[in-house]
Order: sequence, then C-alpha cells, then structure tokens
Amino acid sequence: MQQAGSLKKRSKRNLTKVSGLSKILYNEAEDLFDGTSVSTSGDRNKKPKLNLRISDFLQESRCSSSKERITRDPTFYMEIHDNTFDEDYVDYNSGSHLYLDAGGMKERPYFLDKLTIRRLRQILFLGLFSGTFPWIWNSKKNRIDKWNRGCEKAWKIMWVILFIHTSVLTLYQGNLVLESIPKGPNATYRKFFMGFVSLFWYFFATIFNINILIYQDSIRLYINTLFRFNFEFVKKYVLDLDGYVDGGRSVMILSIPSNMFQVFVSVLSFLAMPFQPWFLFSYVYPKPWYWLIPGAIQDFVVVGQVITSYTLHQWLVVAHTNSMEFWLRESHRNYDSGNTIDDLRHPKTAVETYRMLQIVCASFNDCVGPLSFPMMKLHIVSALIPCGVVFIRSLNHFFIDEFPGIR
Repeated sequence: MQQAGSLKKRSKRNLTKVSGLSKILYNEAEDLFDGTSVSTSGDRNKKPKLNLRISDFLQESRCSSSKERITRDPTFYMEIHDNTFDEDYVDYNSGSHLYLDAGGMKERPYFLDKLTIRRLRQILFLGLFSGTFPWIWNSKKNRIDKWNRGCEKAWKIMWVILFIHTSVLTLYQGNLVLESIPKGPNATYRKFFMGFVSLFWYFFATIFNINILIYQDSIRLYINTLFRFNFEFVKKYVLDLDGYVDGGRSVMILSIPSNMFQVFVSVLSFLAMPFQPWFLFSYVYPKPWYWLIPGAIQDFVVVGQVITSYTLHQWLVVAHTNSMEFWLRESHRNYDSGNTIDDLRHPKTAVETYRMLQIVCASFNDCVGPLSFPMMKLHIVSALIPCGVVFIRSLNHFFIDEFPGIR
C-alpha cells in the first residue's frame, strides 16, 4: 500500500521565520511609533525613518476631516471636537488622569451641595451633645474623626449607663401602658395615648443605641469613603455643577430640620408640664425649679439620641442615592449633560467607575442594610399606632374632649 501511494509521506513546507511579533511598536506614554525593529528592507546599517508620532496623524486628520481610525486597537475611542484634543487626552493604560480646575471643584468639591453637608454637620452636632456617638467633624479635611482613646472610653462608660437607664424606663413605661388600657365605651384614651408615646421614645432610644454601638465604625468609614470618592471623581471628570439639582430636597429642607426641632419641643414640654402623669417627675411634684434640670437633661438625651440616629439614616440614604445616580448616569456613553467631560464615558473608564460604585455600595450595605433598614421600618410602623389612636378617636366626640387641651 505504501508503494501504491496511499500512505505517501508528505514533504515538509519551508516556513519563513517572522521576527518582531512580540515587540510593542507603539509607546502610548511617549506617543512614539518605532518601526525600525521590524524593518528589513534596504541597507541594514542605514535604517529608514520610521519613528512616527500619532499626534501628527491626528493633526492631519483634523485638517482633512477624515474619520478613519489611526490604530487597529478595537478599544480605541476618539471623538474630535476641537483643537484641544491633545490637552484633554487621557492616558488610560498608564492610569494617569488629568485634574481639571473647573467650576465643579470650586462650588461642590465633594459633589454634595452645601445644604447636604450642613445638615450632616448639624446631625453630628446634635449627636455630640446627646452622646449618640463619639465623633467629631473635621472642617479642614471634611471628614468624620473619632475621639481620642480616653474620650472614647468615657463615652462607652456613659453609653452603658444610658443603656441601663433607658432599658429600665422602657420596662416601666410598658407596665404603665398596660395599666392604662381603657376599659369601657366611655373610658378616656388620653393617658394610654401619652403613655404609648413615652414608651415609643424609650424603646427606640434603646434600639438605636445598640445599632450605633454595633455599626458606628462602619457608618463613619462609609461617610468618609463617600466624601473621598466624590472628591476624586469630581476632581477628574466634573466640568460644571452650577445648574445641577440633587434629589431628596424635601428631606434636607423639611424632614431633618423638623425632626431636630422636635428635641427642643420635647424638652420645653417637660419644663412647662412636669406634673403630667406620663412624666416620672409627677411622682415627686411639686419641687423647686432646679429639680427640673436632671429631668430636662434626661429628656434631651433620650429624644436627642432617637432623632440623631433617625436623621443620620435619612441623610445616608439621600446622599448615597444622589451620588450613585449621578455617576451611573454620567458614565453612560453618548450621554452629554455638560456636567462632566467625555473621558468619563470612555468604555474602560466607565467599567472602572462601575466597579468603584460597587465597592461604595457594598460599604453602604454593610453599615445600613443588616439592621438599620428593618429598624427604621419598625420605627415607622410603631409611630403609626398612636397616630391611629388619634384618627380613630377623631371619628367621634371623644377627640374634642381629650386631645386638643392639656388638663
């Protein structure tokens, strides 16, 4: 069969060796194309002039209005707008970015507007005096710093004392609420309503204290991470944010100030009516005026801790949502809002931005998701109970007799 030629041995083909395939001819950092390493034509001692610059081709392409790509790289992305292309060009492979001194850096260097940052400082100020967390706002670096170790240990001792205090008062107020349940069709609901409101404050002061103790470092690190992330991206990509309006304005303008004002209303209510049965001071009333000072401080601390924790979670949700929404929208290709430069919509930069947003969202979920959201839902549902009592009693004449006036 071998003689018949069916298993005839094939002759080897002469393969020409090709050199220079592993060499990188274009140095993007220096904008230089070196073709001398693969050129074999002509005299080897006299190499042709093959050192070319891509910027020269770009200049020729602008003059000839040609839209052909200079490179065969599939990730190449270029949009010619004007003669400032070379100044705004970003070297993505080397990881270096241009920092633009634009209007966004002057007006909103951390993307968040002045009102949002002011609300955070007010929340931290209230939390400082109510003993909610051992933090202080650093105005120079625009970040939250912890107290020193000595002050932090003192805060933990104070936290234990307040936790025991509020826990005991929660159990006591719960017992009073059970005893004040109205019996009979004509029974008054006033004592039950005010007792439940007092129980509401003490119960959630205890729960919020536990939440802050567990997640205080995570919340602080997330806020600092959000500020740092926004600062770096605004510095790199933002052109102008003068006409941009954030979401959640009703929370920043109405909700947070009204909730913080409720702390002082609660203290004034105690000072004006210390004899009411839902205040513990009613058991020792009447006493001299200076006996009201410990009760006012205790009321300020309990209500202040609840309001501080609640408004801080409100601020976290609004600031996080505004930041993530803006950067996700601006990184979409062909989205031209005039707020950011086109380099942000480069495919590689968009992927890097998305990955950074994933890291920020993971940090947000670690500090807010596990306990804070369920607790806020319980807070809202529990607040609906006394509101429901008022609504039900308003359907008949008992509302007029019980709720408008203070007896």
